[in-house]
Amino acid sequence: MCPSSKRVEDYVMKNKLILVIDDEPEIRSLLSRFLGRKGFSVITAGTLQEGRKLFNQSKPQLVFLDVNLPDGNGLQELKHINSGEIQAKVIMMSAFDHKEIKMEAIQYGALDFLSKPFNIARLDQVVQSQLINSNNAK
Repeated sequence: MCPSSKRVEDYVMKNKLILVIDDEPEIRSLLSRFLGRKGFSVITAGTLQEGRKLFNQSKPQLVFLDVNLPDGNGLQELKHINSGEIQAKVIMMSAFDHKEIKMEAIQYGALDFLSKPFNIARLDQVVQSQLINSNNAK
């Protein structure tokens, strides 16, 4: 990669805001560190209520959203996100790796689905395809 394209990629990543909504502090921390090292700005929420507030205030470009949260269902929130004025790319996450949940998430508009615990190579692939490469194609 030539230096100028590296600078462009760095600029793109620093201007992308990612929201992580997950009730597990370890998952929020892992994603924050991983994405932060990639140069992204990351905000986190432990509940749907907190996540909605941050989503509406911050207008993130990408949301990592857990399926099962203490105050609601992430799949229902995904439908809400995709029906509103402010839309974002959404990656669903769950410790329950059921085919039906994955299919429902994709049906409701999720761009991808990550099973927990994460495979870091898969996480990197998803981030590359949804944020970095999609912006370079524009």
